[in-house]
Amino acid sequence: MHSYLSVVPNVADMNWGIFSIWGLWDTLLTALYVFLFWLCAQVFGNNTKSIIISGVMSWCFFFVLFWVGMANMNLSSWSYLVIVLPMTLVETLVASYIASKLYLRNNA
Repeated sequence: MHSYLSVVPNVADMNWGIFSIWGLWDTLLTALYVFLFWLCAQVFGNNTKSIIISGVMSWCFFFVLFWVGMANMNLSSWSYLVIVLPMTLVETLVASYIASKLYLRNNA
């Protein structure tokens, strides 16, 4: 990816400002994972259905929109999405599973 974006100046610089933004982004994603699972758990209960629905919805909102937009603007190759999107789906399903266990622990 870094070589693909090599024409963009200062792409993927590693400094405290970039690290801070990534930390804020990760915190926001975590909060949204938990909130979306909580909404599903309120409607469907704390079960596999809630995990799958919240995981797939999170995946669509956070990663599919982002990566398709990146590829559409030629900032990423379309072939890269074949690798990235399944990996991020696993990530969102694991995050929803973790949220379900924390929800269970909190409501036990």
